[in-house]
Amino acid sequence: MSHRIRLALAATLLVTFYAAVALTILIWVTLVVLMFDVAGSAYATTLPVTGFLFCAGTAVPVYALGDAARRSLFLVDTPSTPSMEVGRDRAAALHALVDDLAERLGVSEPVRIRLHTTVGAEAVDEDTRFLGLSAGNHVLSVGLPLLAALPHRQIRAVMAHELAHLSLRHHRVRAFTLRLETSLTVARESLISFGTANGLVGMYVGLPQAMIGLYIRLFRRLVQPVRRRQELEADHTAARLCGAPTLAEALANRAVVEPLWIEFQRIYLDAAPDGVLPVDPFRAFACTMADPGVQDRLPALRAQRVEAPAAQNEFGPSHPHLAYRLRRLTKGQEPAAAIACRPDAALLPDLLPGQVAGLLARYVGATTLPWQDWIDRWTDARNAVLVEPLCAAVRTLVGPEHQSVALHQVLHLLEAGQRMPLARALAGQVPEAHREPDDPLALLSAALLALVKSRLTERPGPRSPLPQLVRDAVCQPGQVSRLSLHLAGCGVDETAPAQDTPETGQHPSEEPEQAGYTTAKVSGVIPEAGRRVISSVRAVTLTVLIVVVAVGGLRWAARDKPAVVPPTRVTPTYSPVYPISPPLPSEPYAPLPSASAYPFNPEDRYRLPSPVLRPSDVYLGATP
Repeated sequence: MSHRIRLALAATLLVTFYAAVALTILIWVTLVVLMFDVAGSAYATTLPVTGFLFCAGTAVPVYALGDAARRSLFLVDTPSTPSMEVGRDRAAALHALVDDLAERLGVSEPVRIRLHTTVGAEAVDEDTRFLGLSAGNHVLSVGLPLLAALPHRQIRAVMAHELAHLSLRHHRVRAFTLRLETSLTVARESLISFGTANGLVGMYVGLPQAMIGLYIRLFRRLVQPVRRRQELEADHTAARLCGAPTLAEALANRAVVEPLWIEFQRIYLDAAPDGVLPVDPFRAFACTMADPGVQDRLPALRAQRVEAPAAQNEFGPSHPHLAYRLRRLTKGQEPAAAIACRPDAALLPDLLPGQVAGLLARYVGATTLPWQDWIDRWTDARNAVLVEPLCAAVRTLVGPEHQSVALHQVLHLLEAGQRMPLARALAGQVPEAHREPDDPLALLSAALLALVKSRLTERPGPRSPLPQLVRDAVCQPGQVSRLSLHLAGCGVDETAPAQDTPETGQHPSEEPEQAGYTTAKVSGVIPEAGRRVISSVRAVTLTVLIVVVAVGGLRWAARDKPAVVPPTRVTPTYSPVYPISPPLPSEPYAPLPSASAYPFNPEDRYRLPSPVLRPSDVYLGATP
């Protein structure tokens, strides 16, 4: 099927969706009016309660379909994540790069830049009219983690790929296909949430969901191949401008940045000590990406992400497989194993604290510190929980009778060559997330450093030799004396108890709260968003039900009742078995026989009397 035929069918699919929604609303309104007419009919004996319940139960699904159509008509390209538009005063280098690429690609309209906190970039055409047939505002949406993690030339290649979509007029196609995608997504999510929130509504969402599922399957077959083709066309255009190897490096490294940014948020931002955060998390992420330990992980992580299946949703994958795109750019050759990913953070904008708080909700009202000061504080807070497991590990080696563990016992074990048994015992006391699989002595060094810092009266400075002395004492037993001399010069009492021992005497691993770790507990309470949906659906359903019952009841009470006509008595006509001439009015019936001759039967009054013989009927020749 050709490109133009697919787009024509997709446009037809969008129009038919709007027509189906309009027809559904019209049918529902007609049904409500019909129920009112039935309730006000002169022959209605009871209220049509079943019809009223049907109207109340289908009101919410009809609203969900209408809201989906409305949002796709007027709210296209509304960002789902917090974002902000940045001016030239805060991001001069980024604006200069975008202007240069737009001029080279022939994009005459100005391009606005919007920043967000997800990994990715996208060029869209906002505020379009007439279902996307008219032009709108060109907006380049860029993720700040991407600007922090990639070097300048790779960011330029990514921007060239996104602006190539504008140069090739791909945004015109996206304008109306996104409307259909928004309609289907919003309708499906609303129907699922509303049907789950209320049992009456859940009885009537099956048919709308089946209709939405049919549209999604048609959308997947028609639109997604067009989108994948457009991605390949944008790759070809950007490769001519920035070079195919550079674009291949940028695409491979962009796939790596996403899991690293999620890991950075989980480790550093979500677990911030005492709610204190780094003043600029994106430059802090750039410092993390430049760390040699992270750089050593990149090749394996990049190979894993390149061979992973293409990201897809219920509509199917909108981008070709990354390995296929890389092979097209490198002309069938495998990309170099060592792809440079040294971030320089030259294109990161200078954001104010309020702007960072607008992008990351956890920064609202939080205390911030410079990155170096904050990372030292975070390291101390993270390693402080290792003191009690270290004491428990020492007790497993020296015996449970030594309840109070002091610093000199740890140093004595290290000097006696017991560092590996002590490291294994410590690894068994802490969660797996705190262990270092490649270096078993790294955890022991961190725990010993935390124990030493807890004995100091003031925090060591950034140029203090203490971390290196601790590391040497753990790795080389002969260096323990140097550490002891340094601690003696700092006034540390090595015989003082390291930490109060729990009175229960249980193993620290049996009570994670006493060892400094907390257990996450899942609450059975419905979240606030779920409670709002349930209350809203219940309110809408009850409101519609009360309104239709009230109006229908008034119509039923004021109906015109039919007039009561008394029944008329109908005289039956009898046809005798044999023909007789009816008696004349002047000739009465013969009297009934006497009671003495015939017993009285009450049913005789309803029987026909016997015929009366006239003189003319007597046989003349008969003898008496």
